[in-house]
Amino acid sequence: MATPIPSNQCEFTLAEVVEATGGTLVRATSTVGAGGGVRGVSIDTRSIGAGAIFVAIRGAVSDGHDYLPQAAARGAAAAIVATGRRHPALDCIEVADTLAALGRLARHHLVRTRAARPLPLIAIGGAVGKTTTKELTAAAARALFGATLSTPGNLNNLIGVPMTIFTLTGEHRAAVLECGTNTRGEIPKLAQIVEPDVAMVLNVDLEHSEGLGTLEDIANEEAALFSTAGRYAVASADEPMVLARIPKHLKRITFGKSPDADVRLVSRSVGVRSRIRVEIASAMLAAGVEAFIDTEIALLGEAAALNCTAAIAGVAAMHPMPLESRELTAIGDALAAVKPVAGRLANTSIHGIFVIDDTYNSNPRSIRAALAAAREVADGLGARLVIALGDMLELGELSAGAHQAAIRDVMRSHPAAFVAVGPEMNSACAAVSRDADTTGVLAAPDSIAAAGIIAGLLRPGDVLLVKGSRGIAMERVLERLG
Repeated sequence: MATPIPSNQCEFTLAEVVEATGGTLVRATSTVGAGGGVRGVSIDTRSIGAGAIFVAIRGAVSDGHDYLPQAAARGAAAAIVATGRRHPALDCIEVADTLAALGRLARHHLVRTRAARPLPLIAIGGAVGKTTTKELTAAAARALFGATLSTPGNLNNLIGVPMTIFTLTGEHRAAVLECGTNTRGEIPKLAQIVEPDVAMVLNVDLEHSEGLGTLEDIANEEAALFSTAGRYAVASADEPMVLARIPKHLKRITFGKSPDADVRLVSRSVGVRSRIRVEIASAMLAAGVEAFIDTEIALLGEAAALNCTAAIAGVAAMHPMPLESRELTAIGDALAAVKPVAGRLANTSIHGIFVIDDTYNSNPRSIRAALAAAREVADGLGARLVIALGDMLELGELSAGAHQAAIRDVMRSHPAAFVAVGPEMNSACAAVSRDADTTGVLAAPDSIAAAGIIAGLLRPGDVLLVKGSRGIAMERVLERLG
C-alpha cells in the first residue's frame, strides 16, 4: 500500500543546486555531464529520466550511491552525493547529508515559486486523521483557489514531502502538504522545508512511541509544525496539549465539538452517509453571511465529521478574505464529493458483508474512532458486528498497556465476534481476561490465520471491521473474503 514517488520535471541550474544545498560541485571527467542544468529530480534510477539530477539517499535497505553507474547510464545529468562518493561520469554536488540536501533543494523550489506568485500553503500533522483531513482540505482548497498541489497518498516524510514539492508547477494556486513522523526531530525538519502559511496539528496521542517517547515528547514533536508557520495555527479546541504549544505570535483558528470552537460541529446524522451541520465564527465570514455549512459526507464516524471541521478551518485560514456564501456552498459541495481513503475506514460490500477496511495503520486513538464508527453502522443496519483487530506496532514500552486498553475498548463495543490478531493482542487478551469477561474472543497468531477464522464466522448482513498496523498486513483478511 506504499504510495509511488511521483515523477517531476522540476528545472534547476547546477549553480542553483550548489547554492541551495550548500554543496561542492565536482565536474564530470567525461562529456556526459557537461550540461549546465537539470530537468527533474529523482531518487530512483529505475524511473530516472535523461537530464535529471539523481539524489543518492542511503536507506535502511539500500544505498543510492551504489546506483550511480545506473544513473549515468540512463542519462542523468548530475547527482547529489555524500562527500567523497562522486562518480566520474556525472557532475556531482558533494554534501554532508544527501537527505538534508534533498529537503533544502525542495525548499528552494518552493521559495522561488512562492516569490513569483501567491501560493497559500497549509501543512497538516497530528497523530490520527492526517491523510483524510488532507484529502478534505485539498478538495475544499480546489473549490476556492483552483489547481491545488496535494500530498499523494502517505508521502509525508523527509523523502515524500520534498518529492511532492518538486511536482509544484506554475498551474498550482494552493498547496496542502501532509507532514508525519515516527522519530524525534522529523517534524522540525519538515517544518523548515515547508514553512507554511498555515500549520494544522489535529491531535496528540500514542503513536510511534518507540521512536518518539512519552505523550509529552509526542506533543512537542507534533507541535514543532507551528514553528515556521507564517500566519495561522489551526488546532482542535478539544486538544489542550496542542493548544498549549501554539506560539503566541500566530493567529489561531480552532475546530471541533467544543462550544468555543471557531468551526464547530453542531450536528451529525448517523449512517453510511452522514448529514453534518458546521457553524463558522462570524469573524471568518463576510458581513451578512449565514454562519453554517450543511452537507452530506461519504465518510464514516464522528472522527470524519470532525476532520471536516478541521478542513473548513484550514481553508478559511488559507483564504485571504472573509468567506462569502458562495464559497461556503463550494466548500460543502467539495467535502461531500470526497471518498474514503483506501485502508482508512473505507467501506465496501463483499458477498453481502458490509466491510469497514481500516487496515492502513493503527494506534489507540484510531482504534477508538474505528470501533465507534463500526458500532454506529452496525446499529444503523441492525446487523451483527464482527471485529478483527491486529497488533499496534512501534509503541515501545507503552505497548502492553495500550493493547490491554484496546481489548477493553473492543469489548465495550459489544461485538458478536472478535478475533485478536498477533502476539501483542493475544498477550493483552490473556492479561485482560483476569479482570474482564473475554468469553468468545478468538486468538490468531497472524493475519493469515485470522483470515480463515473470520471467513468461518461471518454471515450475510454482518458488519466487519478489519484493522491493524501496517506490518500485520490485515488486508489478508479482506483478500480471503474476496
